[in-house]
Amino acid sequence: MTAVLRYPRLGLGQRIDDGTTERATTSPAVRSAVALAVFGFFATLFALAAFQSVVVSGQLEFDSLQRRLEDGRDHSQLLRAEVARLESPGRILEVAGGRLGLVSPPTRPHLSSVVPGDPLIILQPPVGDPFSRTYQ
Repeated sequence: MTAVLRYPRLGLGQRIDDGTTERATTSPAVRSAVALAVFGFFATLFALAAFQSVVVSGQLEFDSLQRRLEDGRDHSQLLRAEVARLESPGRILEVAGGRLGLVSPPTRPHLSSVVPGDPLIILQPPVGDPFSRTYQ
């Protein structure tokens, strides 16, 4: 019984044929199908990655618009509160009396209404242009 400790050195292109390795022969159609399957798999992965990037960018844009909408609502609420504060009757009376020097009259005169065509009250038409600045 002899033991092979090491294979002998061979030149380029030479193989050792010890009978244990046999090369499986595959047809070109099988090789093409395998290559097409591998290419399809990687193309599918690439398409999924591209679709995922589109979804992520759309979500970022949606989040940005949602944030702008919430900021706009907050700003609108602040402006409504400011308008309500500025329109309050107490503040208007305070500004009119303090800054403008206006005071309420002691008595409120009652003006009677004029009905057109009433024979008891004759209302004379205005003379000239009542809307001009020089009208007296």
